[in-house]
Amino acid sequence: MIQPGLLLQDRYRVHKLLGKGGFGQTFEVDDGGTVKVLKILRADRFQSPEGKKKAVSLFQREALVLSRLQHPGIPKVERDGYFTLADGNGEQLHCLVMEKIEGLNLKQWQSKRGNQPIPQEQALIWLKQLADILAQVHQQELVHRDIKPSNIMIRSTGQLALIDFGAVREITETFLQKQKQNATGTVIISAGYTPPEQAEGHAVAQSDFFALGRTFVYLLTGKHPNDFDKDPRTGRLQWRESAPHISRELADLIDYLMATFPGKRPQTPQMILRCLEEIVSPPPLPLPPPIVEQTRSSDSYPSKPKGFLSLISSFLPTTSTNSNPWAKARLRRTLTGHGDVVKAIAISPDGQTLVTGSYDKTVKLWSLNTGEVRNTLNDHTHRITSVAISPDGQTLATGSYDKTIRLWALSTGELLHTLTGRPDRVRYLAFSPNGQTLISSGDWEIKIWAVRTGKLLRILAGNSNSARIVALTPDGHTCAVASLDGTLELWNPHTGRLLRTFSNQLTEITSLAYSLDGQVLASGSSNAIHLWNPTTGKQLRGFSTQSSGTASITFNPDGKTLACASGKIIELWNWQTGKRLCTLSGHFRAVESVAFGLKGQILVSGSSDQTIKIWQPMS
Repeated sequence: MIQPGLLLQDRYRVHKLLGKGGFGQTFEVDDGGTVKVLKILRADRFQSPEGKKKAVSLFQREALVLSRLQHPGIPKVERDGYFTLADGNGEQLHCLVMEKIEGLNLKQWQSKRGNQPIPQEQALIWLKQLADILAQVHQQELVHRDIKPSNIMIRSTGQLALIDFGAVREITETFLQKQKQNATGTVIISAGYTPPEQAEGHAVAQSDFFALGRTFVYLLTGKHPNDFDKDPRTGRLQWRESAPHISRELADLIDYLMATFPGKRPQTPQMILRCLEEIVSPPPLPLPPPIVEQTRSSDSYPSKPKGFLSLISSFLPTTSTNSNPWAKARLRRTLTGHGDVVKAIAISPDGQTLVTGSYDKTVKLWSLNTGEVRNTLNDHTHRITSVAISPDGQTLATGSYDKTIRLWALSTGELLHTLTGRPDRVRYLAFSPNGQTLISSGDWEIKIWAVRTGKLLRILAGNSNSARIVALTPDGHTCAVASLDGTLELWNPHTGRLLRTFSNQLTEITSLAYSLDGQVLASGSSNAIHLWNPTTGKQLRGFSTQSSGTASITFNPDGKTLACASGKIIELWNWQTGKRLCTLSGHFRAVESVAFGLKGQILVSGSSDQTIKIWQPMS
């Protein structure tokens, strides 16, 4: 009997039971400080000798396969990961120790987010990852035979991992000959995902592609494949109307994977990858070149993808003085990887790094050029509410409801300081222009910190018992403090002196931002934006937003565009005229944060739908 505390093979200390079924159990074990998973097969539970032999064979096959495959999308098993033990009755227990992949499987992940369809950009990324994994599996002349959402895990890095290789089958000449002779093999069936030939005991490599296609029907529609009817003439699943957000090319590829006959499907994972390359999808965001060589002939450049020149031209300054490039905008890319609300966003001064903070307690550092995760910071123990990057791009500050502020080296992710003086839940962070001080707001106090030493310098007094939001002028000489009661105050952060109190605020302020020249202060409330002259305290302009709740406001460096998060949409305004330029929709839950980057040439948004979206103006 396997119980917690038991030491196996003088190496694996059993921690706890993870799950059990009729023929086996799964435990968490410690292997010299590394947490792993122990799978145990109870072969004695099988009634027939033939069933027992087959179960042991499949279990041993899983151990052999996983020890041969080395890929981030496949759980690792060491060569000695398989062993047998004798229980108290003399029966053999077949054991397999493998890497424990932390996270949710795709079925759990979808359930947690309300079975919302994933965007096309995410589908393309995940489909490529799974095709790469199958390329490794099929290269070993193996068929997985049980691909479905519950057998696909999401690592903390965003990489998918295929699990449960117990159904794997080696493709040998003998096996293929049996298929030709119509000899039925072991049948593995997962309703809605298993292809017709496998249900009849004739699985082939292309059987995995059918199950892969059905998995993406589930991901792209949020519905189980069996919820859809089939065309009575062709047998094709009628699912496309439930995924109107994807391109025809991607829908065609999914149907290609799910063709009724194996010979009509892609024959290799490489064919799937080639199809993905042909689907129109945004390439990596190019960084604006420091010098634009206007005189160079286009013939001197290598061949570019279609649309490359228009993409580059969209990043160049417009020659028109009357038009605003943000009058029209389009979605450039969607990033996924967080497991909860994306509350905070910051972009490095060089435009290369995007930092996002989430209620899932993690901070992620992304390459803004490729959309890949460079680093994940996991030290906070509660939701992340604010992130900020120093003006020199060297230091990252993160704030959390765990009542700490952490300072990191942005380039390496090394923790530099943890600020804990007078503990308070952190709501907002901002660096001074010289990067030497950091301002934070919490439930009760506004604090000023020394970045180099982590020392608390001063606390701003006044109406801070209900303060929630702060904003620093670009010169760092003034701090605006907005409170739940609608009060808006200006303070000198160096002396702690109250400079001015604004009136006419009838509702709580939910967002706050200074223009880049410091001459205008914007405040957002439940359904309106107000612009103020911070010198006189007079209101310059006010305009109403389409949706209730303005969670975030940011000024574009172009000096004339204001972006605000308004419910599920983003509104772009010419703040000088009060004219709404356009609205951006694509998030299916509330937008929590917006920020301009690349000198105002892109806009990044984070949302309660757990995604980050990158937008750009249309030329």
